[in-house]
Amino acid sequence: MSGTPENHWTDQREVRTYGDNHPLHSQEAAWDGHRSVRLAVDDIGLATTAYSYKLSYEELREAAERIALLWNLHRDKTNAELRLAALKGGEA
Repeated sequence: MSGTPENHWTDQREVRTYGDNHPLHSQEAAWDGHRSVRLAVDDIGLATTAYSYKLSYEELREAAERIALLWNLHRDKTNAELRLAALKGGEA
């Protein structure tokens, strides 16, 4: 038997969770009050500060909340729109 074995398993990360009608950047983020940010509707992990070992616990919470606040502040803006606004030094 030569070659690679048949693989019927598909890595789900290769398939977009959110399509063009309801893209990722339109999802609301929810801070858990500690170190994690999740997508509010589907409860999917988005970000964590758990591995920021040099930060105090207070700073970990502040950073995670800030991620959620900034995500929601700029919700419905694409990354391209955010990059352009950052280059111009203005608000997105």
